[in-house]
Amino acid sequence: ENFSPQVKEVIFKRDKYKCVLCGRGKAEGMDIHADHVKSKDKGGKATLENGQTLCSQHNFLKKNFGQTTLGKRYFVRLYKSAKKAKNKQLIDFCSEVLALFDKYGIDVGIE
Repeated sequence: ENFSPQVKEVIFKRDKYKCVLCGRGKAEGMDIHADHVKSKDKGGKATLENGQTLCSQHNFLKKNFGQTTLGKRYFVRLYKSAKKAKNKQLIDFCSEVLALFDKYGIDVGIE
């Protein structure tokens, strides 16, 4: 669900109409957005407690952190191709990259 106009205004006012990450806002020429701290697709609700003000730049970057899933899937596919081709150098490279995903708990369970 999206934030109602009333909840958006309360979020913006609480955060002084500035991005909670960089402090920029309309006065600095930035568009601001009411952002779900816990995203909607992960069950986040459109509540004041789950809302924060982000500038357009930080809102865009936050949305793209989901790209790690795409990145890991690419390396899984590349690893499988390298194994099929018996390309040891590429197998080793992909193994190291995938180990970093696992080490930092990024997109665990994608195989």
